Amino acid sequence: MTLFRGKRVEAAIRALQSELAGGDRAELPADLELLGGLVHTREERAKSKEEPERELLAALSDSAALVGRDGLVRVANAAFESLAPGGKAAGLSPLEITRSPELGEAVRRALEGHGRRLHVEALGGRRVWLAHLAPLLRGEVLILLRDVSESKRAEAIRRDFVANASHELRTPVAAIRGAAETLLGGALDDPEAARHFVDMVARHAERLARLTQDLLDLSRIESGQWAMRLERIELAPVVQGVVDLHAHRALDKGLTLSREVPGELVALADPRALEQVLVNLVDNALKYTPRGGSVTVGAARQDPAVVLTVADTGPGIDRHHLARLFERFYRADPGRCREQGGTGLGLSIVKHLVQAQGGEVGVESGAQGTRFWVRLPAG
Repeated sequence: MTLFRGKRVEAAIRALQSELAGGDRAELPADLELLGGLVHTREERAKSKEEPERELLAALSDSAALVGRDGLVRVANAAFESLAPGGKAAGLSPLEITRSPELGEAVRRALEGHGRRLHVEALGGRRVWLAHLAPLLRGEVLILLRDVSESKRAEAIRRDFVANASHELRTPVAAIRGAAETLLGGALDDPEAARHFVDMVARHAERLARLTQDLLDLSRIESGQWAMRLERIELAPVVQGVVDLHAHRALDKGLTLSREVPGELVALADPRALEQVLVNLVDNALKYTPRGGSVTVGAARQDPAVVLTVADTGPGIDRHHLARLFERFYRADPGRCREQGGTGLGLSIVKHLVQAQGGEVGVESGAQGTRFWVRLPAG
């Protein structure tokens, strides 16, 4: 049978050559059909050979691929394919797919037989993978990639939070301790000096109280203990209440504090959370607007939402700071913020409260003036 098939293939090739030379066409269709069938069968066999490998890789939750001796991906599961440009990993090197020099070097070492198993942390752009490479008997390498970007980011946030919280607590605690020791050391006998150090204790104790309260509020919001009760709220009275709360402070600083809110505007929000958001944003604007400037609280309908804004005429914020302003303890100007008595948590609380109400928050700034905006569902 094999011999017969081989003769028919040879006959088909000769017929094809004859056709190209202008010869007889009588038997050409049947012979071409045979050739096509044989080629198709060969392709199917090649595919069927890869099917078990594909099925095994597909069963893995991590991104997985087999890299051939030539250093190119031969077979990959869907998770690995999604990393490749155009969603096609076959024929590309792991370096081309992940843009990770660490992974590229690890694959090269594995193909050269350096070690039975390799474990590396691979960086590709903003993504971080934990990579496991296992050389196989036929000279190929199995790659398993687990995306640990989010866990790394969470770990960094936790680490920064502990460091920043410790730093923020250290200053008032040291000041209170130093003032107390000075008073106990004899300053109590000097009324003027005693008053100075008692004022210092009171001022830093107040800062500690604000910091503790902000930390507790943030913890309650993130843990879901601050239960949101969304209801239809008329914005004009809420904004007027916040403006009235800050009116005396604005007057003392020589600032104009005003509101521009249509009377009929209604939002779907939690009353306490909305008030806290506006209080924090107005307080922040008053801190950084110099004497003679103005702060305006506005609101407008942008279907299907309502957008509240707090705009000031103070110095702008550099663009590279904007993306991080809502992070805990992040300060565009650390020294100035501490002078103003801020805890570095106000904007982070704003972000979490707004998101918990199903809204969005953002900031725009240039060389002069800053505008914070909050988008909430319309009521």
